Amino acid sequence: MLNLIAAIRRKPGMTHQAYLHYLQHVHGSLAAANPLRISRYIQNHVFDSSFGTEEDPAYLTEFGRDSVTELHFEDMEALAATMSDPYSREVIGPDGANFNDLPSALALLTRPVVLVPPPTSSEDDGPVKVLHFLRMPEGPGPDDFDKRWRAAHEAALAEQESHAKALRGCVQYRQAHGAEKALRHFGGGGEPAYAGITTLYYDSPDEALTHFPSYERALRQHSAENDDCYDSSRSFALYSREVIIFQQS
Repeated sequence: MLNLIAAIRRKPGMTHQAYLHYLQHVHGSLAAANPLRISRYIQNHVFDSSFGTEEDPAYLTEFGRDSVTELHFEDMEALAATMSDPYSREVIGPDGANFNDLPSALALLTRPVVLVPPPTSSEDDGPVKVLHFLRMPEGPGPDDFDKRWRAAHEAALAEQESHAKALRGCVQYRQAHGAEKALRHFGGGGEPAYAGITTLYYDSPDEALTHFPSYERALRQHSAENDDCYDSSRSFALYSREVIIFQQS
């Protein structure tokens, strides 16, 4: 399974609510009308966020996302066929300019590793999903990063018993390669490379806003004590609700 994930900011002059309405009801409807070979299309509508550290103001250049798109594909062939199809190139792609601040888009291709199976979403009161985008520090290669990331995550959970109990699901999305042309479908260019995303699920906004910050602090502390497994000053977290646009059987 491959997941193409894109964190997007609304175009200038557009409100957050207008952006989400267009994304779901106009752009989402266009995609649902012709799913091509996308297995599952999820929009994560952001309602809060956190970013960087107090010690380093550099994060300001990267902050500000209104949604995260997830496109699921069975394999690279399905992804390539979808992105090269005339419907993607002539209908879906051009519509992005109506809501997406294209230069700031951040997209990466990933493979999911399920650590705790996530709960089932619903239309009205599904779980809250926190997407934690991690920037890889200078030095370690991708294989080493994956090991350090997993170790830091497990250590943070072990230190935060209340968080472990509140957690309803957890998936790590590890960066994959080979779809650079597909990533340009979303825009972007020049953003720092994010090596992976952790998605953590909670029952409610209060649960997420209470427990994720303590988990993140523990993760940051473990990283600092173990050769900095990720760059916390340029990493960020988005609190969201899932909206499933379609899922093909």
